[in-house]
Amino acid sequence: MGATTSIPNTIDVNEIIANTGLSKKQIGSLWTRFYELDRDARGDTEGYKGYLDADDLGRLRKFDENPIASRLIKVIFDDFGSNGKLTFSQFVHFMSTFAQRKRTGHHQERHSSIQTIMATTRKTDLESIKYSPHDSERTRKIKFIFSMYDVDRNGRLSKEDVQDILKMMVGKINDDEASIIAEKIIGEFTEDQPNTTVTLENFEKTLQTLDFNDKMSLKLLK
Repeated sequence: MGATTSIPNTIDVNEIIANTGLSKKQIGSLWTRFYELDRDARGDTEGYKGYLDADDLGRLRKFDENPIASRLIKVIFDDFGSNGKLTFSQFVHFMSTFAQRKRTGHHQERHSSIQTIMATTRKTDLESIKYSPHDSERTRKIKFIFSMYDVDRNGRLSKEDVQDILKMMVGKINDDEASIIAEKIIGEFTEDQPNTTVTLENFEKTLQTLDFNDKMSLKLLK
């Protein structure tokens, strides 16, 4: 299979289209990217495995320049992969989170997002951050960002979570400095209530005024 970049017949493209809302052209572009990244242990393209691992994602352009690349890879595999592997369908599922789709209107998209988040409050914290087929485009992005900061994966953001991310991003920062900055960040989401953790609902409400859909979209999918 090493000589072709066409999507194998074993992959149900129509099912992927139905599940993600992406076009056949977009899925074709993603297959080309997936195939280029899929390498064997030697890094050879001839060693097609049929899935991506952490080393494969680490080869993404400029990925090694990202100070939280290791955290990003972990979240991708935890949320979308299985057993340290990312199949093509799982890869598309992840990438579709950042696809640009034709929207019916900014207000409708935001309303849909708020409704989805509010519905999750009837679930446990861990259940609320899981992706759902009913999630809006904005909600999926918010959940992904939330997962990036939720280092201990308990469904709530704590000062300690933010401190860990700050240390990854900044590098040389002492505990006292990281603690002060983390407290200020958490305070933005909790109205400065002390010793408070941030739920997904609070996280969404604070981000309501931000329009980051286009900023968090991939040119590959346009």
